[in-house]
Amino acid sequence: MLQAYVVESGTLKPVSGDLAALSHAYWIDIYDPTPEEQKALEQALGVRVRVPEEPTRFQISAPLRSADGTTVLTALLLTNVDIHQPQLVTVQFIRGKGPLVTLTKGSRDGLAWLARQCDSCVPAGSSDAFPVLLDLIIECATDLVDHVGGDLDRINTALFQHHATPKRRLRLDASPRRRNRQLERLLTELGYCREVLVKLRRSVLSLRRVVIMLRERDVGSGFAGRLESFEHELKALAEAEEDLSATSAFMLDGAVGFIGILQTRTINLLTILGVVLTPPVLVASVYGMNFKHMPELDWAWGYAWALALMVLSALVTYVILRVRGWL
Repeated sequence: MLQAYVVESGTLKPVSGDLAALSHAYWIDIYDPTPEEQKALEQALGVRVRVPEEPTRFQISAPLRSADGTTVLTALLLTNVDIHQPQLVTVQFIRGKGPLVTLTKGSRDGLAWLARQCDSCVPAGSSDAFPVLLDLIIECATDLVDHVGGDLDRINTALFQHHATPKRRLRLDASPRRRNRQLERLLTELGYCREVLVKLRRSVLSLRRVVIMLRERDVGSGFAGRLESFEHELKALAEAEEDLSATSAFMLDGAVGFIGILQTRTINLLTILGVVLTPPVLVASVYGMNFKHMPELDWAWGYAWALALMVLSALVTYVILRVRGWL
């Protein structure tokens, strides 16, 4: 698929047209191209298009390539966050004499989500779409970090219950089933937030490598100062992601700790019940023997005596446990 964009009032607008008119576009986005589209684009713009592979390694081996006046920048982008299916896709930024070309494979609609975020984002007189797109990517990543941070704050409040009233905490502790379901739901949300943060960090690191290499190549030019600003923003994003990752790891340990407490309470309850019921069972087993000569067989109050002895033994065991502080 191929989509071209032009600038209208500082905003990116999608346009349709034949390949001959693509040279007048501001930005051309290609995703999952057919061989026919790939060949036609190469003929129209005079650039070589290579469909990127899916990201199978942690880092891209060749993030920057230059040949015949064309520079190809390769990085990872996090997509499909809006549908809760975070996915890393490899994107190529092809910078030549004509419009900027972005090429992706495996994305849902290419980089159309970036164009939708553009609201008067293109400065007047801009002829290079790369810094505009990079600025949009950083802005979207910053919004995503803020969103994940808000989700982690909500999960933190629900997990530790430190803002809840004592009555609510007591009611929650009195229902292990409800607490178990809540912890299971929170663990699922933590897993999703962790996945988003890990993939976002890979994307930010790849973009940062591209910016650093491009700035070193264009040192002394006017564009180098803008690239340095982008590098600082990407570094700040990486630091924010590290902080949120540490927070999510702490909450994961906290959730596992609460699960351990619930399991310990259950095991303690079963153990105490077994200890309290052991003396009555012993009394019942003694008086349940079937020997021929047993003086208690002729007692008129033998049944009441056995019941009383079982209750008394259970109460004595319970008192001992309370005194020892095991209950």
